[in-house]
Amino acid sequence: MVQNIYDDKEFFDKYIQLRNNPLSYNEILEMPVMKQLLPSVNNMDVLDIGCGMGKFINYILTFNPNSITGMDISANMIDYARNEVTNEEVKLIVSDLMNFETNEKYDVIVSSLALHYIENYRSAVEKIYGLLNPSGTFIFSSEHPIQTATKQTEYWSHEPEEYNHYKMDHYFEESLRTTQWINKGVERYHRTVSTLINTLIEEGFTIERVEETGNNEYSLAKWDDAQIKKVNHYPPFIVIKAQK
Repeated sequence: MVQNIYDDKEFFDKYIQLRNNPLSYNEILEMPVMKQLLPSVNNMDVLDIGCGMGKFINYILTFNPNSITGMDISANMIDYARNEVTNEEVKLIVSDLMNFETNEKYDVIVSSLALHYIENYRSAVEKIYGLLNPSGTFIFSSEHPIQTATKQTEYWSHEPEEYNHYKMDHYFEESLRTTQWINKGVERYHRTVSTLINTLIEEGFTIERVEETGNNEYSLAKWDDAQIKKVNHYPPFIVIKAQK
């Protein structure tokens, strides 16, 4: 069972405040890469897995897709997205991926920071492959395995100076990790980079691009020195583009 922490009102309200910050890691590091890797969606059918607040859906709408379906396990997220998405023809569905049932096929499937919540990654990849039309494209982001590996509660070594080293341990132990985020225990699954990539290949995908997010023109222009230094030491996200 996938943890549905976003339907916890206290957590959700704090998350919305964080996610709407234009200087957030999502806006500065992750979304620029997701947007860069997005193929032409003109007249295409698009599925957004874990669509959240609908931000990426609104971006995709500017490129004239034939249809967009957004799916998220959180009713809070879907309610929020219904107020934010600018096109009434967008389908927004409360569901997790593994229980999502449809006869439709999609040309492009995107997923922003959702798959690391799913226990059986191979089953998720297999299902996504089946949802795609021939030659369809799948783009997803995940917390980087370097970030999810450690089982320590303090992620940073501050010696001899602040944010000197990011800790990484138990890298090859693929299992559930619980981290304290927004004052809650958030569950997600740690997997190695090789598992993320090789599972896609084994299930029939061709890998087109892999990006590990680091400092870029936006972070260097908008962040303070402490934030820039932190990201110099580790990649918060990995983004993978694959084709059926």
